[in-house]
Amino acid sequence: MEIMKLVGFALAAVILTLFIGEQHKMSGNLIRIFACSLLLILLLPQLQVIFAIINDLSTKMSLEDTYLKIIFKIIGIAYIAEFGYQLCKDAGESAIASKVQLAGKVLILVLASPIVLALIELITQLI
Repeated sequence: MEIMKLVGFALAAVILTLFIGEQHKMSGNLIRIFACSLLLILLLPQLQVIFAIINDLSTKMSLEDTYLKIIFKIIGIAYIAEFGYQLCKDAGESAIASKVQLAGKVLILVLASPIVLALIELITQLI
């Protein structure tokens, strides 16, 4: 039960943040950032399982490696941007958080453009 460990750690971090954060706001923010980072690191093995499944599926479908790499990068950017957004938002910096979110969307759009162009080219060939 991996989720029990993650939730237990998260609850311990919340309790610690509540006690320390009341007296020292900066220490509370550092604990939040450390806890969120550690939770992300603990999730990385699970993400590797997902990537392996997608990789196996693409091999069966004989999908080009180029497109698969782009898809993996897009997934990574989406998760990292969301993580950064939530960290900034939790620290009370909603303006910075929204810029992190916008940056993630722009990077995803840039990375996805070759796939979109390939789809448009395929559609125009069919017509």
